[in-house]
Amino acid sequence: MSFFRVLLSAGVVANLAPTAPAMAYGRDGHRLVCDMAYRFLQPQARAEVDRLIALDPQFDHFRDVCSWADQVRSSTHLRTAPFHYTGQERDDPIVDAEDCAFNGCITSAIELHARELVDEDNSDEERLEALKFLAHWIGDIHQPLHVSINGDRGGNDIPVIWRGERHTNLHRVWDSEIILDYMGETWPWAPASERVNYFADELAAEIPLTGSEIYTTVDPIAWAQESHNIVRSRDFAYYWANAENTIEPGDAYYERGLRISRQQLKLASVRLAGVLNGLLDSPAEGVGGFETALD
Repeated sequence: MSFFRVLLSAGVVANLAPTAPAMAYGRDGHRLVCDMAYRFLQPQARAEVDRLIALDPQFDHFRDVCSWADQVRSSTHLRTAPFHYTGQERDDPIVDAEDCAFNGCITSAIELHARELVDEDNSDEERLEALKFLAHWIGDIHQPLHVSINGDRGGNDIPVIWRGERHTNLHRVWDSEIILDYMGETWPWAPASERVNYFADELAAEIPLTGSEIYTTVDPIAWAQESHNIVRSRDFAYYWANAENTIEPGDAYYERGLRISRQQLKLASVRLAGVLNGLLDSPAEGVGGFETALD
């Protein structure tokens, strides 16, 4: 097979990006992103990821570590709680670095842990932790409600009756409900724990970059802007929502959200792979490596 190098640009990303609002990720969403990203790692990047994961006492594979940041945010790593999101004022359509809270946010966390991952002064244990955080943040920033409007905890305070059946909230709809419904309806015969593997295979087969060497730069402000544009769109049913009024999305909302969620999952996985390749693969022809990946 003939291989070619892809430095992800706006043009390449446009082939994966949704044409309407998009979302993801709970535990299964993070697993999907990292499972697919692993498939696009260059040999040296994959070897380094494997080496670091082998040091982890809890997990055996990269796809399993990617929801770890949610497990520790309220226990051993309290300082990382604000790293999972950033918020905008209702009348502020533009995301920039100054929007980050004084104690950090998702855009600064991506830059922080990208640098910690490649810092040669850090121990392997510190670099492993940075890898787990970075993979999680890149998943989170592609779930638009992690770049939400201040005041309702990223839609957690917006009540929802989902598809006429379940009482939940808008954040969980886009974190999990759409994904879980699709997997349950598509592979009802499979154990719930195995359905995510079938979904990962299905999505990965749709990514038109097989055989490519994928690299991209770390650009969290641009990614956050994409998400913020989505949450402000009419079809997202969030910008005008409030905690006093329950939203009742039906099957049409689910079908639209599913179509777009699939695209966001794929986009996040390609970007994660491209970032890790840029950080962990040896530079070649001026592409990859620490400086290029963090431009």
